Amino acid sequence: MLYLTNHQTINHQNQQPAPPVTKDTMAPPRLFSFSLPQPSDLSITPSAGRLLPGERCLIQVTFRPRLLDEDIREEALRLLRAKLLREKQLERSRHAEQEAKKDFPVETSKGKKAPVIPKNSKVSDAPQTELLSESPEPADIQPGSEHFEEARASLLYSFTQRYSKHSVSCFVSDGDPPEEDLQAQPAWSSFNTLYLQLQCPAVQPPLVVTSNNGHKSIDFHQVAVGEKVIKRFTVQNISKESLDLRSSVLDVHGPFSLLNALRCIRPGETHTLVLAFSPSLEKKFSETLEVRCQKMTLEMTLRGEGVLPAVTCSHPGGLLDLGYVLEKESTSHVLKMQNSSAVAVGFRVQLASLCPSRPPGGADGVASLLGGYSGSQLQPTVGTQNLSGLSVFSVLPTEGSIAPGQSQDLTVSFQPDHPSVYYSDRMTVELRNKSVVCVLDLRGAASSHNMYLCGGDPLTVPIESLLPPLITAQPQITESEVMEKPTIPVLVNLRAGYSGGAITPAVRELQVGSIRSTQPSKKSGEFHWENVASLQQQGFTVEPSKGTVETGHKRTVTITWSPHSGYKPYEVVQTCVPLTLKGDETNVYRVTLMATLSSAAD
Repeated sequence: MLYLTNHQTINHQNQQPAPPVTKDTMAPPRLFSFSLPQPSDLSITPSAGRLLPGERCLIQVTFRPRLLDEDIREEALRLLRAKLLREKQLERSRHAEQEAKKDFPVETSKGKKAPVIPKNSKVSDAPQTELLSESPEPADIQPGSEHFEEARASLLYSFTQRYSKHSVSCFVSDGDPPEEDLQAQPAWSSFNTLYLQLQCPAVQPPLVVTSNNGHKSIDFHQVAVGEKVIKRFTVQNISKESLDLRSSVLDVHGPFSLLNALRCIRPGETHTLVLAFSPSLEKKFSETLEVRCQKMTLEMTLRGEGVLPAVTCSHPGGLLDLGYVLEKESTSHVLKMQNSSAVAVGFRVQLASLCPSRPPGGADGVASLLGGYSGSQLQPTVGTQNLSGLSVFSVLPTEGSIAPGQSQDLTVSFQPDHPSVYYSDRMTVELRNKSVVCVLDLRGAASSHNMYLCGGDPLTVPIESLLPPLITAQPQITESEVMEKPTIPVLVNLRAGYSGGAITPAVRELQVGSIRSTQPSKKSGEFHWENVASLQQQGFTVEPSKGTVETGHKRTVTITWSPHSGYKPYEVVQTCVPLTLKGDETNVYRVTLMATLSSAAD
């Protein structure tokens, strides 16, 4: 650094005595301009300006020696030609070996060697013109290319000390342009020209970048907000002294971070720096990391862009009912994840039953059940699980990455090992930045036979013990008792409405289904209600009263109740009717119908 000063004196080109200094004869302002040789490794800041009398200006002179692009291209061509020459020589040597094997003399039946037809074994060297024709033109080697950076590294490794002198002219004006024409060229005088002599020694850099083709910039490109991408770059000590590496401090609130410590590296050793980019905003980021040693500072430019991920699921969320399956069999449902982002997005799937933070023993559902429940929709997040300890619900894959514009299938499987209607779990799909894509409440039921009935009101709490039933000594029973199977209780509450003198009938629905199985069974199942006439006398109507159900399908049974004549207000009408399902087994459901009439005020 140096100062350029405008002294309050007047230069006279003649030798006559100077008149007294008055207000009109004070030194005028001066304009200055440095003229640098081109091309040059020098820079001067500011290179031009205006100084008032007595004012001085700080001038910064910077010397940054660099390799000329022409020298780098010539070195790249030399390296390419040397590589081509080695390949040609290797090819000729292989060809010569193959010809030598063909020309090996073969003995005749009389023990004499067969004559060998002489071949022209002289292999002419490839002319230099051939190498020149195969190598690219110097203009084709662009800065930043692999060949260009390889040649730059080669020149740095072989660089020797270089010394140069420069004389930089600084032109100084006699004053400002005339006020009548400010665009006029100011008067420059050769007597006012200053000359700055610079001595510029250039030495070999002790530290160079050996990875990424020698580039001093690391571009993380586009990264989804909340995700982390790690990149590495390697530096090498090419000096004859040990270097103690240090680095500048990156912005602690920024997206870039240095993950490993720096150390002292001996001559010829390398050290790899590990950098991470984790954006938190949708914007472009840039920062400079300085790697310092005793004799130089290596500046690495870090770049990256944060992009908001856009991932959707084919299921809108909420309930995903996998239906009924036979025990120890399985069913599955496929969900499609679509990535509309411009970057790859990582995801993972979590099941509440496998989440370590879930209260043990199903305590998440017990607390709500202790306070009472109403309706048939209450069911704990994690319901009945398999007796074997294996998860009844599973998802594949549990984690992965979706490429830009691509989709990923998630297969949700349900595989129970004992009959129950209380299988449940919660599935959460989230991205690596913790944003939730969708939350699904998984439901499923298992039966030991192919016909089932679902619907009605709960008779017990939706939690069951995972302990198997105790095996006790069974008393002697008759053959008729063996033939009689216990009936399965079902409760259906119906409430009709009364408003403005009109009665609104109560309507409930039950589902009769037939499970599709891999086991051989009947193609369809049957069902029928008994004592339908007695139901009609009490105001109940069942439609249909009997029918068949195809395998893998369900039929809806509608139960309607209207108060019969002579009904007393707030009286509960109750009746029990058997419903028989015939499939691979015959099962009887004891359906209890309870009906009442309520007004709008109730």
